Amino acid sequence: MLQKVNGQTYYCPGPTNIGVVRYKNGMALLVDAGIDSTAGRGLAQALEAEGLKPKYLILTHAHPDHFGAAKWLKEQYTGLLRYASGEEAMYMKYHRLESEALYGASPLRELEGRFLKGPAIEVENFLKPGVVELGEKRFQIIALPGHTFHQIGVLTGDGVLFAGDSLFSEAIMEKYAFPFLLDVEAELQTLKNLEELEVQAVVLSHGKEPYSSIKELCAKNRERIEEYLEMIGDGCNQPLTREDVTEQILLAAGTEADIPGYHMAFATAGAFLSYLANRHELEKSIVGGKCYFYKE
Repeated sequence: MLQKVNGQTYYCPGPTNIGVVRYKNGMALLVDAGIDSTAGRGLAQALEAEGLKPKYLILTHAHPDHFGAAKWLKEQYTGLLRYASGEEAMYMKYHRLESEALYGASPLRELEGRFLKGPAIEVENFLKPGVVELGEKRFQIIALPGHTFHQIGVLTGDGVLFAGDSLFSEAIMEKYAFPFLLDVEAELQTLKNLEELEVQAVVLSHGKEPYSSIKELCAKNRERIEEYLEMIGDGCNQPLTREDVTEQILLAAGTEADIPGYHMAFATAGAFLSYLANRHELEKSIVGGKCYFYKE
């Protein structure tokens, strides 16, 4: 069932919230698609209950829980036009790239499950930050890198921002103590930009309800990042490898990681270490065949 946010902007709640913008002619624009055909069917039923058919689909980034149902939706609605940033679209087309990048080589089979490898799709249209006109409506595309390198958000004419995974709700931060980030510096800048954005409401991909203000939530997300930066920096008072830092993070979070979870934490540990090292807060050396990070 669609939930109204403001004006003609709605969302379909679920494990991944889907944005829906209603057009006068009964068409709709979607923001993200859900993880698979089951999610797609649920979305289609919610749209049909409102007499809507999707015409446009904007995908915020190339994680399967966001684009996995896009293939099924295109099969059901053949006129559907799909949009994403060009860089994220490449990961959707060559859908093994996510697993390969996460592992740094031909990936373990455990890294090719449905949460890391969605059905391959070829996005028809590429988006860049700025204003885009789709049918009778205009949308602002906002760069939101950090969680992925080229994630985008969508600001509707009703002042509603669909923020993808650029922000994590309090519930998600409590459930998953350690954030999945690929670029810490970009994420901190994204949080700053979001704080300065004037909007009526913000819909997170993983949140129970829209936010009327996200300044406090941005601050909480930043505080969590800073806590891990401090923890990793303090840990590097003695030389640590990236594997050591990953272990430290998982233990601090109280997380029993599986193979995918470990490699996601390993990737994020790398993002934190590169942020600190590139700012000259950590040194690095190869000793005995291992790369150590440490404070001088």
